Amino acid sequence: MIKFFGIVIYIFFILSVVGPIYSFLTLQPKRAQEFWSRLAVKTLRLQFRYLPNSKQVQTNKRTILLFNHRTQGDFFIHDVVSQYSANFLARWMVAIAFPMLAIFQQLFTQSVWFFRRGGNDLNNFFKWIDNKFDKASRPNLLVYPEGHRMHESDKVGKMKTGMLQYAYDRKIDTQIIIVLGIEKAFNERKFHASLGPTQLSIKVDEIIKPDKFATFELFVEHIQAMFKKNFEETYDYQYKQS
Repeated sequence: MIKFFGIVIYIFFILSVVGPIYSFLTLQPKRAQEFWSRLAVKTLRLQFRYLPNSKQVQTNKRTILLFNHRTQGDFFIHDVVSQYSANFLARWMVAIAFPMLAIFQQLFTQSVWFFRRGGNDLNNFFKWIDNKFDKASRPNLLVYPEGHRMHESDKVGKMKTGMLQYAYDRKIDTQIIIVLGIEKAFNERKFHASLGPTQLSIKVDEIIKPDKFATFELFVEHIQAMFKKNFEETYDYQYKQS
């Protein structure tokens, strides 16, 4: 447990200060979050293993990236996997935990979009996202459609449809990305952390275009089916073939 908290303090507090300071000293303030994520992945000695049929992450136009969610380590791992193209939705408590990183990204990259839970007006929320997209330097938005951490589950969670509605209404490309194996290196529920090396299995699926579906319900049905299919394929690759 001492090792776990030591690694947590180093990655989430020390490196979250070192990353922004380094970006400032090298005159690259917009890369503050990138430097933190890169350092965190290097610290845990994570090795990325892509499935043979994996595609490239779309980084040249606005895209909703649908990731699975396992642990708190996803925040920096998924930043790297997205090729530093993704903006993140986060509650304001995150800013309190990582003040230096939050200040730098708000001033320069605006890649973490802080919000308060509880709002029921999706139209206003969607307009707020539109505004954030217009100001951000990164083209994509990372979304966890399962809505919460699934930890070591061997099944996908029930899809939350709020951000799928946004993608459908705005006709924004979506892309499913599955990352498995992080719990071997970082698992806050078991107070476990390892300095590796640890292999992660990654599947980046093809682009899904919402305007190809006649109704929102058909779009959601397809997303659910493809998310499940890609998860199961990646799960087998990570845990049954390694």
